[in-house]
Amino acid sequence: MLAWSPLLIQKIEIHALGFVLRKLQLNRHRETEVSTHRHPFNQLILYLSGEGVQIVRGRRIDARAGDLFLIPPGVDHGFALAGASRPLCLVLEYESRRPGSRVIHRQFPRQILNELNALLARVPTKGRPALSDYPTILSVIALLLEPSRPDTAAMPAAASPLVVRVRESLRSDKPLADIARESGYVRDALSRRLKREHGLGLRALRDQERLQLAQGALREAGGVGEAAARAGFDDPNYFTRWFRKQTGLTPTAWRRQ
Repeated sequence: MLAWSPLLIQKIEIHALGFVLRKLQLNRHRETEVSTHRHPFNQLILYLSGEGVQIVRGRRIDARAGDLFLIPPGVDHGFALAGASRPLCLVLEYESRRPGSRVIHRQFPRQILNELNALLARVPTKGRPALSDYPTILSVIALLLEPSRPDTAAMPAAASPLVVRVRESLRSDKPLADIARESGYVRDALSRRLKREHGLGLRALRDQERLQLAQGALREAGGVGEAAARAGFDDPNYFTRWFRKQTGLTPTAWRRQ
């Protein structure tokens, strides 16, 4: 039996400038440790939720949501249990022209995790991806592998008054068309410009804002109904389905973790 439950598997090949993506996978770890092993390709592991111990070259590293590990080919690594919350991990298997030998460990901020969750919700879980899915998959890869992105995550909002203004408007319950009109655009045009400047369109940006509001309410020990209302949802049942689509967990399960 596998030591994890695969929630999303996409065996695909994307070739670009010496980079080849082989697999994009989302795994929920079971109550089982993963013995030390190695691969002939690069592997990226990002903890989206939960906690555990990532073992790399015999070193044990506590890992939780936001911890990312880039493991080069031929490097021994494994996983050990820690705490009561089994982690949900995003795994990329890829080849590169210059794979290197240095293990990289860095921490992603919550903003990047929210963006990734919104993107992953749009990746189909079964079958071969359609051509229209590839921009989303490439956006996931860019977020994970762009070295300067975690350190400059807040720069786009600071550099663009439009993004700041739209973010503030999205915290209200105004329709997206009204927000676009107040900004001097039709909805589709505004969404395209936001995507160029910030990486997310209008609807995805609203989902990100709502998710942050909902998570804040859940952290403050509020109920699901309160979190739904704060995020702009009238129906708690619909909110629960939406929240699970964004994070892979129900609001109650997310708060437990």
